[in-house]
Amino acid sequence: MRQKQATADTHQPIDDGKTYTMPAFMAATGWGRHALKHARQQGLRVVKVSGRCFVRGKDFSEFLGKLADSEVNS
Repeated sequence: MRQKQATADTHQPIDDGKTYTMPAFMAATGWGRHALKHARQQGLRVVKVSGRCFVRGKDFSEFLGKLADSEVNS
């Protein structure tokens, strides 16, 4: 069975001015593949360049804002 990582060592704030590789983004948020797939289905924008995927901090902030707005309006 896989050991869990200490979350205090991996989670960090997402900076709007940075672009994250997919592994770096997943480590920063503490998300696994399933959570990331679900977020993409909900509208998280992922930029693919030469077969590699990136998440811009700005896009993540906009994604969270849209989720917050949709919860308030529900």
